[in-house]
Amino acid sequence: MVNLFSGCSTTLPWQKKEYTSIITPAMRVSAIRESASRATTVDSMEQTRLVEELAMQIRTEGDPLVRAAIQESLGDMEVPLARDVLIAGLNDDDLNVRLVCCQKLGNRGEPENVPILRGILEGGEVLDVKLAATDALGQIRSTESVKCLAIALKDRDPALQYAGVEALKQLSGQDFGNDVAAWQQYAEAGQLTEKRELSVADRVIQMSPF
Repeated sequence: MVNLFSGCSTTLPWQKKEYTSIITPAMRVSAIRESASRATTVDSMEQTRLVEELAMQIRTEGDPLVRAAIQESLGDMEVPLARDVLIAGLNDDDLNVRLVCCQKLGNRGEPENVPILRGILEGGEVLDVKLAATDALGQIRSTESVKCLAIALKDRDPALQYAGVEALKQLSGQDFGNDVAAWQQYAEAGQLTEKRELSVADRVIQMSPF
């Protein structure tokens, strides 16, 4: 009997196809976020273990979307190693990862993050990262944050000046309008007064277009 299929590699209709298991970046991101959501409900020892796993993973992770997801997750964890990984992420090749790291360092509100963010404003980073660092400084309530924001106000770029003004408004509760010179004087003095609660009348005035 002649073998009609000799040398033929075509899969026959009745033959079972073999499927390979491929873990996509989207699947890895989903798994990371799921682990991070559990981290807030576990004890410090378990959270440390999760952070160590993510820290190991990011060292060899080639996909920037996955690295960004790892940094987002680490930003919500109080373990000291999480902060260290965020700081290291400021040197990531991917712009979005660096933006995430700035944002999360600001969210943590730790005064020790101020010198790190100051270095970004004084260095040669791209504008987007400097804007993110400025926003982050506006979330860290300290006199050093106020002084650092003077750097943004001195910059020639109007976008960075505006971001500096908005960050100072958030920190100080003061309002010198868009008078950059007045804000710069305030920032250089390193003042940080208690934020004043706005009255109903003040809020109405702020919302008014006139």
